[in-house]
Amino acid sequence: MPKNVILLFLLELLRPIHLSAQTYHNISIGTTLSPLTQPTSWLSPSGDFAFGFRPLETDPARFLLAVWFNKIANRTVVWTANRDNPVGNGSKAELTSDGQLSLRDPTVGGERIL
Repeated sequence: MPKNVILLFLLELLRPIHLSAQTYHNISIGTTLSPLTQPTSWLSPSGDFAFGFRPLETDPARFLLAVWFNKIANRTVVWTANRDNPVGNGSKAELTSDGQLSLRDPTVGGERIL
């Protein structure tokens, strides 16, 4: 292969890394997510995954806190925090001051679920 072709190939590989680096933002301590307030999710630095609230197909007023593939059409869920206890629309996920993730649902007394 000519050196110019190899160089162009390497530059093309690096371009998506550069673009994703420009759009990445850290999630600050105290930041919250809610099912009905934007943003309802946080994206990974690559944009391949998202973390946030997903409505249940069987009951759109209930939500799972989940991780899903963000760049594919059906956005497949790969992990949930509360599979057996979906939360209501007033719920809140928060990155607490001590760096932990908290999930609270006011429809069950606002107790910490996670």
